[in-house]
Amino acid sequence: MRLRSAGPQRFNLGMISVDKVAFLQNVPLFTGMTPHELIDVAEIAKEITYPENTAVIREGDIGDYLFIVLNGEVMVHRGDVQIRKLGSMDFFGEMSILDRESRSASVTTTSNCLMLQIDQRDFWELLVSHNTLAVAMVKVLTQRLREMLAALRAQPATE
Repeated sequence: MRLRSAGPQRFNLGMISVDKVAFLQNVPLFTGMTPHELIDVAEIAKEITYPENTAVIREGDIGDYLFIVLNGEVMVHRGDVQIRKLGSMDFFGEMSILDRESRSASVTTTSNCLMLQIDQRDFWELLVSHNTLAVAMVKVLTQRLREMLAALRAQPATE
């Protein structure tokens, strides 16, 4: 997979908070949040674009952002091993944003992408003030851990 060296581009694409709130209410991470809480999330979410074949995050890097795909597709992978494809309303970077440890996988765009990016500091402020988000985060992490364990069990044993 050949990656472009061009980085993300930040644009003021004119997405107003109402549009962000309408989008965010359908993202599983924010399920159960009130409109007021979603407005708080929308205010800290910055729009960012990535061209096709661009690394958004790299395995091993320190994580300080959570990403939500608005439009386009990305591939989560470890080296050349593809883990899953993500599209609109999917998100990634949730583990490292919580513990600021290194990224567990890389994510590369497979098309031109528009995403929302949330900074770790802003995210933590939301977690502290909105327990709904904290509960949703625990549920998402638990679900992804179960999926990972199921995938490991399904793999044939190597000798």
